[in-house]
Amino acid sequence: MLDRTKVEDRSVEVIEFEWHALTKIERRLITLYRRMRAEERQQLRRLTEVLVGHPDEAESL
Repeated sequence: MLDRTKVEDRSVEVIEFEWHALTKIERRLITLYRRMRAEERQQLRRLTEVLVGHPDEAESL
C-alpha cells in the first residue's frame, strides 16, 4: 500500500512538470476540454478523427 502511494506521488510530479512545458494555448485548451460534458467530448473526438484522417474520407462526409 505504501509503494502505491509513492508511485502515485511520482506520477503527479511528472504531470506537473509536463504541464509547465505546454504553451499557454495548450493549457487553455486542456482546461476547456476538462470542463466539457461527456457528449461534447465525444463529438469533439469524432470531429478530430475526421480532420486527422485521410482527406479523401473527409470529403465524402
